[in-house]
Amino acid sequence: MSYARRKDKGASPHSRHRRASCSTGEGHFQCQAQVIDFGASGKRGPVSGVSLSYVDCQSFNTRPYRGYNPSNMRPRLIAPFLLLIVALVVPGTAATRITIATGPWGGVYFLVGTAMAHLLSKHIPGATAIAEPATGSAHSLELVHRGEATIGLVGLASAHFGVRGQREFDKKYDNVGFMMGAMDSGQSIVTLADSGIKAFGDVKGLRVGVNAPASKTQLLAALKLYGISEGGLRLSVMSYTEQLAALREGTLDAGFIALSPYNPDLAAFASAQPIRILGLDAARAKTFDESPFWTPVTLLARTYQGQDRDLLVPGAHATLLANKQADPELIYQIVKTIVERNREFADLQPGGRDFTIDKTRMFVEQNLVPMPFHPGAERYWREKGVLR
Repeated sequence: MSYARRKDKGASPHSRHRRASCSTGEGHFQCQAQVIDFGASGKRGPVSGVSLSYVDCQSFNTRPYRGYNPSNMRPRLIAPFLLLIVALVVPGTAATRITIATGPWGGVYFLVGTAMAHLLSKHIPGATAIAEPATGSAHSLELVHRGEATIGLVGLASAHFGVRGQREFDKKYDNVGFMMGAMDSGQSIVTLADSGIKAFGDVKGLRVGVNAPASKTQLLAALKLYGISEGGLRLSVMSYTEQLAALREGTLDAGFIALSPYNPDLAAFASAQPIRILGLDAARAKTFDESPFWTPVTLLARTYQGQDRDLLVPGAHATLLANKQADPELIYQIVKTIVERNREFADLQPGGRDFTIDKTRMFVEQNLVPMPFHPGAERYWREKGVLR
């Protein structure tokens, strides 16, 4: 099976120009965004349009979004909760363009990537960074491999197997270099509180949603601990937004949703109707942790309405990768900015707190680095003593 992205004829992957608006609940706060996608080369070039900054904005829209199918994927840059506003720059000035491949709309990778784009645009002189949604880690890896994204957030398992052309990958997506270890993100089974589904084993034979191949693999790894295989489920591939809509409409029994560190779409959904989030029991969580790619993640009590205790949920290590041809000085500055502005990054999005020296040192010491370091990142980590 191939996860190569197919493009419509005549479509330019980096020419999307959108206007969007949203409003929060009470108080009628309105915000608008004009979005221009500049491309992904990371090289300096003329920009006659904009630089991007960021504000918080909430939207409680849970209508199905159908933009994640690789056959009709268009780059979009608009977060339901984290919107980018346009500020004019002097026409004709040069800017460094950084495109960040992230994850599905409304998922943790997309929200972390949006916060990262703000951080880099603010602190790297002359840089304009944008966050581009992807259908999942396989798609994000492909975007970086092809040079359609400068850098990308990719799950460790997809990074490891993708560069080797193994498992679900039919070719090697190896035109990438390692930058740093990223956040540990958790997903789990979410259902309505009155569904009767109270444990992972209860979903056998039921309708369950997953958003991408990597999520499906992670779900099946967790369900294997409960004696359930793929044949024991009625799986459907749909975006997180579509899963929430299907749960509300009763056409899906459970969704496998990104929820850690925090998913504002899920928080809005939980405030509208009672939900139940499932956790792994301690013994099975320990077994889940034996894989180098998976790790149980603690979802703190009261992260979501109705969740009154800590939960151990299936999680995965993530990586930040760069296209091999990306400017080494630019990649050095990106890593330096992310690490040295870690507190600010965490304030923008909780997942930012994991982008640390200690996290990348753990990747090195536990032999989790899935490919050679990008030269720009290697320089930084040698300066910090992580590499010798």
